[in-house]
This record gives sequence, C-alpha cells and structure tokens, in this order.
Amino acid sequence: MIVVTDKYRLRSEQLANRIVRKNIRKFISDLPLNNITPTTFESVVMSNITEEKIKAMYRELYFAVGKPIYQTIEKKLKKVKFFNENLFNELMALWLQNNAGLNIVSVHSTLIQTILDTITQGYEQNLSVADISRLLQQQGFYRAQSLRIARTETTTITNASTVMAGNSSDLVLDKVWISAQNIRTRRQPRDKFDHLHMNGVKVGQEEDFNVSGEMLSYPGDITNREVRTSAGNIIQCRCKVALVARVDADGLPIRK
Repeated sequence: MIVVTDKYRLRSEQLANRIVRKNIRKFISDLPLNNITPTTFESVVMSNITEEKIKAMYRELYFAVGKPIYQTIEKKLKKVKFFNENLFNELMALWLQNNAGLNIVSVHSTLIQTILDTITQGYEQNLSVADISRLLQQQGFYRAQSLRIARTETTTITNASTVMAGNSSDLVLDKVWISAQNIRTRRQPRDKFDHLHMNGVKVGQEEDFNVSGEMLSYPGDITNREVRTSAGNIIQCRCKVALVARVDADGLPIRK
C-alpha cells in the first residue's frame, strides 16, 4: 500500500500555511490604505485584491506542495529515480484549470469581505487609518483563515497528486480511503457526512468513493465530474487516499 505518511502530510500542511500566510500578508501590506476614506475604501480593496492574485497564490501552493508528493508516489510505483517534471507540470496545470476555479472565487470573496468588515468596524469605532492598517496587519487577523485554507487545500493537493501519480503509472491500481480513527473525524449522526466509516473502503482506480451520497475520486475532491462537492465533506478533512497494486494469481503486479 502506497500512501503519504501523517508526518509528511503535516510538513506539507505547514508549508501550505506558510505560503498562504505570506500571500495574504502581502495582499494586505500592498493595500494603499493611506489613500482610503469611508466612501472609497471598498473600491480600493476590491481593485487591489484581485482573483488573479488569489489564482497566483493557488498555483504557488499546489506546485510547491504537490510536486514532492507526486515525485515520491511516482518513484514508489515505478521504482525508478527519474522524475518526469514536465508531465507533473502539465497534469497539475490542467487540474488547476479544471478544478480550482470555485475555490479561488470563494477565497477571494471571503478575504475581501473580511477586510471590508474590519475596516468598517474600525471607522465605526472612530479609529484612524493608521490604527485600521495596524489592525489588518496583525497576525491574528489572517492566521485562522490561512490555517483553514492550508489544511483543506493540503488534503486536496496530497490526494490529487497521489492519484495523478497513480494514473501516470502502468500498474492496475485500487484506491483505498484512509481516515483517522478518533473523535475529531466526522461521522453520522453528529455530522452530515461520514468519514469515520469510510476507512478501508476500496474502489477501482477509475471509480469513485460514495461518501454519504456524494461521489469523490479521493478525499478532498472538490469538483468531481463537474459536480461541486459540499463544503462539509471537504473543509479541514484530514483523510488520505492509498494506492494498492492489483496482483495476478502468482502475486505479480498486473500491468495495464
């Protein structure tokens, strides 16, 4: 069974968090707050924090975190030292194009609204522009949001990269859902979606997992077959997908 270890996933989440925090901190520091007034701040924020900037952050995030995972899984599957970086770049760029759009829009909208709400509250409390600027640049302002984004996206990146590497191999593989067996893992009836009892469920490489009525190719699959996955099924999910090679009667891996 080939799977990203918990230790490696934690390191990936920490890297993702640093990337998200760095980008959000820069978005805020680049805002020309000295030029805002109560009537212009909304347009200033919206014109400076664009979807293109969020898209660039996502590209940095997915390539930085996904590449070493893809490389590790590919080497384990193919048992070779050569890493096909061009193939990974093509696959990841295509994945981002087809899947990340809704998340980019959501993060962009949420970030702008959070900044606007903070500025509005600052004016209501008669704070100066300098005080509002300091409030926005406090680490606590974006720490929670950065961690939530990083945790959710790490699950998606880790598992998408694992499946990509599996699809590029010549082995016939099955996918196995791995979930943490502890009190934090979502389960019914407490939660709408049940990940606790997904642990160990196996499907074919081209098949989907049925997770409480939603079809996911892997944990964190945000848009499977053009159907948007419910937020409750992916946000802060820590589940993993493992790859298992099918074998013939002699115990040898079956190749495509």
